[in-house]
Amino acid sequence: MTRRTPPSGSAPPAPLRRLTPQPAAVPARRWRAWQWVVVAAHLAVILGLLATTGGVVLAGRMALRGIETGEDGQPIPYTDVNPLGVNTFLNELANPADVARELDMIAAAGFSSIRQPFFWYEIEPQPGVYQDPQWGGSTWTKYDRIVELAQARGIEIIARLDKPPRWARAGQPNLDQCPDGPPTHLADYAHFVATVVSRYRGRIHYIQLWNEPNLQGEWGCQPIDPAAFTQLLKAGYEAAKQADPSIVVLMPGLAPTDQRGPANLSDLLFLQGMYDAGAKPYFDIATAMVYGYGYSPEDRRVSFARNNFSRVIQTREIMVRNGDAAKPLWVMEYAWEALPPGWTGRPSVWGKSVSPDTQARYLYEGYLRAQREWPWMGVMCIWYFRWPIPSTDPQNRDDPTRGFAIVNEDFTPRPAYTLLSQSRGILDRAWTGVYTAASRYLTHDTHWTPGPDTWHGAPVLRPTQPGASATITFGGPGLDLILTAPAARYAVWIDGQPAPGLPRDTQGRAVLTTPVRAAPNAAVRVTVARGLADAPHTARIEALDIPSAGGLAGFAVVRIPPQARQVQLSLALCALALLLNLGSLLWNLRHPLTTPLPTPRTGMTSSRPTPTPELRA
Repeated sequence: MTRRTPPSGSAPPAPLRRLTPQPAAVPARRWRAWQWVVVAAHLAVILGLLATTGGVVLAGRMALRGIETGEDGQPIPYTDVNPLGVNTFLNELANPADVARELDMIAAAGFSSIRQPFFWYEIEPQPGVYQDPQWGGSTWTKYDRIVELAQARGIEIIARLDKPPRWARAGQPNLDQCPDGPPTHLADYAHFVATVVSRYRGRIHYIQLWNEPNLQGEWGCQPIDPAAFTQLLKAGYEAAKQADPSIVVLMPGLAPTDQRGPANLSDLLFLQGMYDAGAKPYFDIATAMVYGYGYSPEDRRVSFARNNFSRVIQTREIMVRNGDAAKPLWVMEYAWEALPPGWTGRPSVWGKSVSPDTQARYLYEGYLRAQREWPWMGVMCIWYFRWPIPSTDPQNRDDPTRGFAIVNEDFTPRPAYTLLSQSRGILDRAWTGVYTAASRYLTHDTHWTPGPDTWHGAPVLRPTQPGASATITFGGPGLDLILTAPAARYAVWIDGQPAPGLPRDTQGRAVLTTPVRAAPNAAVRVTVARGLADAPHTARIEALDIPSAGGLAGFAVVRIPPQARQVQLSLALCALALLLNLGSLLWNLRHPLTTPLPTPRTGMTSSRPTPTPELRA
């Protein structure tokens, strides 16, 4: 083969190049329009779910505010009491037979406590004088009768000590316009308190010092002053305890209001002012006034300006913030107003009037809510039993206060009396909370003895022989026993059946064994039952052996409110929906459905020349 040589003088040929095939260009693509709508919808749903979650959290806080479950905490004194109490004005009844009749009706309806005024101006019209200046005779006579008749019927008296005589306020202004106000000399009130407590020592166990000092009408039309009242409270408390160390002192009921002074001051601000002035050591039981103002007892809105059944939660929160959580709270005035149809008297300042049937239902449901949710609550005194002033009285016939009565002036019952007279068996038992073995809701046979060791100040009960039996009347879905004896065994029945959740022995008994703890006398809490009906129950406990030490220290009733489960379920559903939407959004972003961009039209060429490779031999 002959090599072809280039002509002389010509350039040498270019070297051969290997042509590498280029990948085909991927056409540009774009999202379909509807996919933007899908993404926007996902984002909108996610934002909505976040807002819903926030709303559920806020609603849950409102629904659960103030509720305690009994899962922890400590026993609170003066709370294992019959909550049914009522306000009376027996001192206004001229006929002793009417006093006895009213107390008979109160006892028959299941009320255990009355809040009864012992008016200072009636008892001591002049300094150290206890004779009626108009009718003669002792000013103590009618009060002695009230105490005697109440005691004979097993009714506790909460003696309200206020309403000073004119001489005790000498030198103060506005005596005619505002006869009720603080005494000029605190020692005068202290002497009156000591006199009442001494006279009824052992028969009256509870006194309330003053009433509504946060209202100008009860404070002599003077600027409201929590610090000045605290000095009055201190004087009365110290005098009462000196006269009878066992007397139980209640602080005054404070009128619910949102005013900020100087004429009237909010009950919440006044209570905090009392704590700021050092009032904590000078009362044994805190108090509040709870008016429904036409709202249901299930109205759970809580705010400074709102008056309703739930307002008392704020009172309790103030107590806790000031280190007073160990004290109970009693309600001195508890009411919904039910005025007669077509009422033409003065308008009520206590909110919308309800029907008598609604009044009855609200009062009962309020009691039940307090028992289920507020283990710090004790007696709640309905305002009031029977208005002592005839409806024909020209000065008082237009007074809307008569709409609170649960018994008419002729002693005929209203619906509230009828319904509440059937409720003691349900209300008067251990509901949510922690109780010592000294609780009146724990009864036992003679084969238990109080041991030398105590739990929260109460003796621990120790069985003295196998078969020793104790009974607990309670209400709610859960029960725990608090025990101190290591390895002690007890059989437990709930409503006559072996306690659910406990192991059975060979005889089919539900047996509870106290866990062994490092400290021999340390109290241990053992679950007996959960998931019971949120209703009244009876537990029976039988000792199967004799512990070497310790025994039954107390018990606790546990109730998880249904609102908590509803909130948890709602939050779980919101979280699940949020995760599903986030997952769907991410999948759409990673796997879009796209449309290719259009290619150039046929016949169009690029302005850039395309090189043609040269084949070389």
